[in-house]
Amino acid sequence: MSSQNAHSRSQYHDAFSAIMKITFRDEDTSEDEKVFLKHLADKLGISDSEYKIISDNYMKQAIEAPYTYNERLENFYKVVKVIYEDATIEGKYQSMWLERMAKAMGFNPSNVQYIVAKSLTLFKDGTDLASYKEAIKNMNT
Repeated sequence: MSSQNAHSRSQYHDAFSAIMKITFRDEDTSEDEKVFLKHLADKLGISDSEYKIISDNYMKQAIEAPYTYNERLENFYKVVKVIYEDATIEGKYQSMWLERMAKAMGFNPSNVQYIVAKSLTLFKDGTDLASYKEAIKNMNT
């Protein structure tokens, strides 16, 4: 068995690896983005040792969008929830990160800004997953 067994990986390992790859792939990552990644890792329960493994191997991470639109919405709901509930991420930074994640998750790039704006409004109103999915599906972009 490898030195990194299944127990040393958090449930968010692959998702966080993909986020890191998206962030670093253009090689123009700001210090704010690096701080945010570390903060997000802490929020997702990714240990320092797991963070190190991910940061050493993020370019190997395959980025695969969820297969169905429903899966994509459910996954994006989780991402919005984490970012929305984090008091240290506000305003343009919420939108910036969510737009980046939405594109990586396979949402149509021309709709991403609308989906993010609607998502943040829905979270402000205290939406649940079922209501969120219904609202996004019926949104006119």
